Amino acid sequence: MPFNLAKNYGGFTNRKVIDFFVRFAEVCFKRYKNKVKYWMTFNEIDNQSAFNNDFLMATNSGILFKDGMTDKDKEAAMYQAGHYELVASALAVKIGHKINPNFKIGCMINYSPVRPLTPSSDDVLLADKWEQRRDWFSDVHVFGEYPKAVEAYIERNGYRPDITDEDRIVLKEGTVDYVGFSYYQTTTVSSEKVKPDDLTDLAKAVAKNPTLKRSDWGWEIDPEGLRIALNQLQDRYHKPLFIVENGLGAYDKVEKDGSIHDDYRIDYLRNHISEMEKAVELDGVDLMGYLPWGCIDLVSAGTGQMDKRYGFIYVDKNDAGEGTLKRSRKDSFFWYKKVIESNGKDLD
Repeated sequence: MPFNLAKNYGGFTNRKVIDFFVRFAEVCFKRYKNKVKYWMTFNEIDNQSAFNNDFLMATNSGILFKDGMTDKDKEAAMYQAGHYELVASALAVKIGHKINPNFKIGCMINYSPVRPLTPSSDDVLLADKWEQRRDWFSDVHVFGEYPKAVEAYIERNGYRPDITDEDRIVLKEGTVDYVGFSYYQTTTVSSEKVKPDDLTDLAKAVAKNPTLKRSDWGWEIDPEGLRIALNQLQDRYHKPLFIVENGLGAYDKVEKDGSIHDDYRIDYLRNHISEMEKAVELDGVDLMGYLPWGCIDLVSAGTGQMDKRYGFIYVDKNDAGEGTLKRSRKDSFFWYKKVIESNGKDLD
């Protein structure tokens, strides 16, 4: 989100920003109409469901928190901004298809299958409610209408005051061709601190899954969760799927000879690719492609760090800004080169 639009327009809380976005999208579509086939309108649009996170709200919607804003104010802003984004996306899809009917235009969500910590009814219902709070973005992208549970929640709380009949028509006419998503982890929830009908702060519901290992940053490592995600999304949307982010953020050590032995990253990716293969070959999932995150170390958006590394290529720069920016290949570079040369057949 350009800072000027956030500061002077309030980001996507302002209906005018729909027009700005659509004009931007049209310029991109026309400029690259013969070079780019696959498009996604918004990146991880559902992240703003964690509405009390100022980083996610600013990057997704351009909403800058003001002094005195309550959680209810922030949540209301998120639902209104999210609606305008979805209208903007639908309009962009319509324009893109007119410019080049061969375009494949999808959405992009951060998908993390949610499971209850225990088999209790409260935990099971809480997991369902968590999914509802996040999945409505992709529901509108694919189906062109809001799910009933979210409509009821919005109406009950008086959120999203501005929605027109024309908006609803646009949403129906501008549905996406495929569902792109990032997958890093699953989420486990417990009703110990929050009840299903009182789920406002999603973070309060998160619990540690005792059956899973975790990354250096506390993210659950769950390769089987990727297969679950692919099956859930296929069953829900009946659209082609595209894994556009999957990877492990970790501390990497440079040896005296300059080598970086990141077996942990290789294990992570190997196990996830294996589960992806099962989803395609055993479960019949329609999967367009797989893209790891990422090819080269860069500043991690979630934490603003260089030390949280995802790449196959090491960049000599740390959190303190020290380093030469020299690039060197990790063990995972040579391993993944072999994987893509064999189209995923050689994972050894």
